[in-house]
Amino acid sequence: MTVWIGADPGGKGNFGVAVLQDDGSAQTTCVNCADEAFKFVVEQTTSQPAGAGVDAPLWWSSGRSSDRQADQWLRGHYHIAAGTVQTANSLQGAALVQGVMFVQRMRERYPNVPVTESHPKAVLIALELTWPQFQNRFEIAATITDEQEHERDAIIAAVAAREGFGGRWSRDLSLLRHPSEQEPDAYWLAPVHYFWPDE
Repeated sequence: MTVWIGADPGGKGNFGVAVLQDDGSAQTTCVNCADEAFKFVVEQTTSQPAGAGVDAPLWWSSGRSSDRQADQWLRGHYHIAAGTVQTANSLQGAALVQGVMFVQRMRERYPNVPVTESHPKAVLIALELTWPQFQNRFEIAATITDEQEHERDAIIAAVAAREGFGGRWSRDLSLLRHPSEQEPDAYWLAPVHYFWPDE
């Protein structure tokens, strides 16, 4: 069975993780840290996942506010508020550190697992979809309540991995970079992508 992993890194009790299966079902939970999220993935899978999506900046910029060209494009193209698509310097440490550490733990166990950054809330805005509409469009069978926002975002991140590595989302925002940004295909966490729905 093919599975895709989604992660929505956060602090205590706010790290959403999802294991999305071929049939659209998903096992989800909220944990405290990257190690607990990784443990959940290992417990729920029997082979290497087909890909992972992580809702956190996976490459950084040494420029002002650590603002990346991909994030600037998202804010400008979809008129998304800066509070929704934030610069790395304005994010809580849990999203930055735990996101990167989750990828590292995944790569330690599954060295060749492909990884994409994702931004679930921005995806819903860009596609102009509510969560139930997103579930219908992408054939997601999981039951998620309004209180399970982190698990919902983890599922959307897993969908980004499924659609991106499946070739259905061909736009890769990791190719949009200022000179001050790390190269997502040639630095210590590489390779990472940032697949985005085609318009």
